[in-house]
Amino acid sequence: MASSSTFEVSSACDQQTAIYMATDQLLQQVIDLLQRLPDDEAYTRPSVVMPGGTIGKHIRHVYDHFHILLASNPKLSGRHDQVWTVDFDARTRDQPMEKDHREAIHCFRDMQNKFKDVQDTIPLDTPLVLKATVDASANIPRAVFHSSFDRELWYSCMHAIHHYAAIKAICIENNISVSGEFGMAPSTTQYQHQQQRAKMVGHL
Repeated sequence: MASSSTFEVSSACDQQTAIYMATDQLLQQVIDLLQRLPDDEAYTRPSVVMPGGTIGKHIRHVYDHFHILLASNPKLSGRHDQVWTVDFDARTRDQPMEKDHREAIHCFRDMQNKFKDVQDTIPLDTPLVLKATVDASANIPRAVFHSSFDRELWYSCMHAIHHYAAIKAICIENNISVSGEFGMAPSTTQYQHQQQRAKMVGHL
C-alpha cells in the first residue's frame, strides 16, 4: 500500500504534467487556427462587433503573458541571486507578430519549445513576486503580490482562453472556421461532456 507521502508526490507530478500539457495545447490551438487563415488581411482586419480588435492584436496579447512570465525568470538569464519578479503590464505593443500571422506561428512554436525546456529545470512551485497596476491614478502605488510559477502559469492559460473567446467571435464575424472548444474553459468543456454522457445514459 502506497504511503501518503508517495501519493502526494504522485499527485504533484500529475498536476505538473497536466498544467504543462494544458499550456502546450493552448499554444497549439493558436498555431492550428493561424495555419487555417487565408492571409494577413484576415489576421489584421478590424472587428465590427469588437471595435479596435483584430485577431492579431489578441494573439499578440496572449503571447505577451507567456513570454513575460518566462523571460522575467532570472535563472534563465544567469542571474541566480535575483528574485523572480513578474510584471504583466510591461508589454511590448505593435510587434511584427501582430500583423504577420506567419511570424505569430513561429513565436508560438518557439514558446512551446521554451516551456518544454523549463519543464524539468524550474519547479512549478517556485516562488515569485508579481507587480501590478491596480489603479490608473499615478498617486496609487503599484501593488506587489507574493505568488508562484504554477499560479501565474495557470493565470496565463485562463487569460489566453478569455482572449480566445474574443478571437473566436472575430473569426465567426469573418466566416473563418474555428473549433467549438476554442475559447472554452476546461471546466465548461468538462461540464458539457458530462451532460452529453448523462443524456446518453438516459436514452439507454
